[in-house]
Amino acid sequence: MEKTAIVKVTAYITRQMNGVKQLLVFEENGFEHLGFQVPGGTVESGEGLEEALIRELSEEAGITPHDIKPLGEYCYISEVNRAETRRYYFEAKADCAEQFTHIVQSNDEDNGWIYNYRWTDLHPSLKLHGYLGRMLHTIQ
Repeated sequence: MEKTAIVKVTAYITRQMNGVKQLLVFEENGFEHLGFQVPGGTVESGEGLEEALIRELSEEAGITPHDIKPLGEYCYISEVNRAETRRYYFEAKADCAEQFTHIVQSNDEDNGWIYNYRWTDLHPSLKLHGYLGRMLHTIQ
């Protein structure tokens, strides 16, 4: 029996500010050493990719995306569980504050985690944790 790949979505929420493209990033309370992250997560059974993206943004940031655009996918073996993982990346817009804190509201292990969000300029040297930054070059 063939093992099914884990499917994940990743959201690059962007905006233009004073002629500079910016990305919405967060740092997780207590895990700031991981650096910048962006919202996303695992696609649930029977869920479409955009549907999962919208759900994850609601759970992890309390925001609703619009103008969603697919950017591509990347497949890899997860270091955490040694499983094949297929990650789909999207760019979208969303209306939100300059900085805000959000407590994750989900039915998963991240429920109750605290994320501190802010906008940062999008530049070639910007690094995101793990595989989150894999498609950043497509939006610069």
